[in-house]
Amino acid sequence: MTARPVGVLGRREDGRREDGRREDGRREDGRREDGRREGGRRELGRLRGDCGAGTVLVVAVVLAGLLVCSAGAALGQAVVARHRASAAADLAALAAADVLVGRSAGDACGAAVRVAGRGGARLLGCRPVGQEVVVEVAVDVAGVLGGLGPARAAARAGPAPT
Repeated sequence: MTARPVGVLGRREDGRREDGRREDGRREDGRREDGRREGGRRELGRLRGDCGAGTVLVVAVVLAGLLVCSAGAALGQAVVARHRASAAADLAALAAADVLVGRSAGDACGAAVRVAGRGGARLLGCRPVGQEVVVEVAVDVAGVLGGLGPARAAARAGPAPT
């Protein structure tokens, strides 16, 4: 049995504790109690706790941001298609009404088809009633929401009431 130095319980002569660790908390192999080596680096196989959790959190936040931006862009495309359909319907109805009241020559629904086509829409319906006309057009929605169907709009035009 080895003798202990007098007055120092639990310590060996070289300043180490009975468990082999030095006074500064390092083990025999030079690592500290938290697994880090001199200079603060951890060994590759010794990662503990939540190391790398910040990276995962940043990736999750970036992906959530991309998802929100993509949804906003898709919704924006649908709104643009709706506005294009509304404008094309208004112009097609006005062109058809011009023919009905005699300002232009030709067929009222033919004029509506031409004007709607120039506006990037297709004519779904044209109903002239007296000097008024009701037209319905559709514009295809681009992007992800295109599978939900086209944006539709209807408009009515005719002479102003007297």
